[in-house]
Amino acid sequence: MGRKLIRHSVYSIVYAMFVLLVVLPVGYTLFEAMFSDGTLYQNLQLINNDILMLLAKSALIAAAIALLSTLFGTLFGFLLYKTRIRFRGLLKIAFLVPLFISPYILAVAWKDLFFLLFDSTDIISSTLGVILVMTTVFTPLSMIIIGSAFSNIDAQLEESGLLISGFRKTMFKIVLPLIKPALVTSFVLIFIFGISEFSVPAIFGVRVFTTEIFTQFSAFYNHSLAMLQSTMLIFLCILLLLTERKYIADAPFFSVGGKGKNNRIYRPGKNGWVNTMLIYGWLFITFLLPFVMLLVHSFRDGSAAFLQAFNLLKPTFADSIGLAFSAALIIVFIGFIVAYYSEMENKKSLIWFLLVVFTIPSIVLGISLIKFYNRPILDFIYSGYLIIIIGYMGKFSFISAKVIANAIKQIPRSLEEAALIEGIGFYKRLRDILVPLIMPALFAVFIISFIFTLGELGLTIMLYPPGTEIMSIKVFTIMANAPQALISSMTLIVFSITLLAVTAMYLIIKPLIKNYSYADD
Repeated sequence: MGRKLIRHSVYSIVYAMFVLLVVLPVGYTLFEAMFSDGTLYQNLQLINNDILMLLAKSALIAAAIALLSTLFGTLFGFLLYKTRIRFRGLLKIAFLVPLFISPYILAVAWKDLFFLLFDSTDIISSTLGVILVMTTVFTPLSMIIIGSAFSNIDAQLEESGLLISGFRKTMFKIVLPLIKPALVTSFVLIFIFGISEFSVPAIFGVRVFTTEIFTQFSAFYNHSLAMLQSTMLIFLCILLLLTERKYIADAPFFSVGGKGKNNRIYRPGKNGWVNTMLIYGWLFITFLLPFVMLLVHSFRDGSAAFLQAFNLLKPTFADSIGLAFSAALIIVFIGFIVAYYSEMENKKSLIWFLLVVFTIPSIVLGISLIKFYNRPILDFIYSGYLIIIIGYMGKFSFISAKVIANAIKQIPRSLEEAALIEGIGFYKRLRDILVPLIMPALFAVFIISFIFTLGELGLTIMLYPPGTEIMSIKVFTIMANAPQALISSMTLIVFSITLLAVTAMYLIIKPLIKNYSYADD
């Protein structure tokens, strides 16, 4: 009884800490935005036609991004999950690269490409440019969600349809209706991400709702209006989330080692080369070409700009990597606790809190934390890196919990039951059975969390304390008045540092994880 109480107290502590540190500030911000400085009616009068039109514009941009990403995600999900293509596993990994790169890096890369081709960035620095870049960022997410749905279709249904109706009717009458939940999940999730994005519109100089909130809060110090706008965006995101909450909560994105049903794989046929060209062409246009342009612009006039960029960013390396490393460890721990109790103990309420906070735009989450923690009694959090870690914890813990939960689902319950029959204690079962089996997922979560936190801009720019040195912030602040070659060099260095740090951790930690995973074999 005492051990069971201690075991459940760990979950209770994590639950309470997340609610107090993250959920409470969001709730406080919502209440203050609606009821402070007057009545609800008076605060709502701050909303004018310009704000509503800007919200509508942002929603249309997000809808275009979601629609295009879902269409491309469906196409490439089918090609990579349902057809025989050489190096299919490697191509799936390559497709994910843009998803794990901070969007502002891709935005700079695309600006370099258009500057080289047209000697101007006017075409890309537009609403069309925002849609283009964000579509390349989120198509891999759509591909994972829809591709996993393709993999889970019972092959017998497809075989029956092919015998009776042929390929085209089978796709439209059987396959697409079966993956409708994945299509809806992809659209809604990417719409929320698209309307929440700050960095790409800010770099391209496109006025959207998130950039307006940032301007009102940070430049004009119009906190009441910024908070009211934040509340509007929170309600919109949560409303969309609630409409498809079951599908989104169960979406298989960021799964590691997923095992589908008996999956039917189609042969490419005579025009199989077209499929291959589509995949390799997409990878070239959306990833390889922009980064070649970054490299070209960085060294176009020699190495002076690159060396200058390196000297400017050098003081930020240690703090940025240390902050991301610490946040990633905490995110993995929270994700493991939430995933375990969600899957093994059927405690679902905390994962719903994680999902709600996950969908809140970074700028809005940052404002919520600032308004809550900016008081003398909480200065030890507000004036240091701790507030940034809390922000990262709120933003990325849902991803961590999803990946680990998907890994736990794949472990046969019979292992747990056999261990209980043998009288093996809870902590020994975790150490010797569960953790070794899900170690690849834990490692993947750590790497994903490290990459996301190292490249996060919207949340970091709101929360970073004065006098701190963080790579993404330094690049963004220098970007406004710096030459294009210096901007390209700084962006290239950020990408290189991220890649080197991840590679080093992989080479150091992976053997240790492998040894631990098989230590009891």
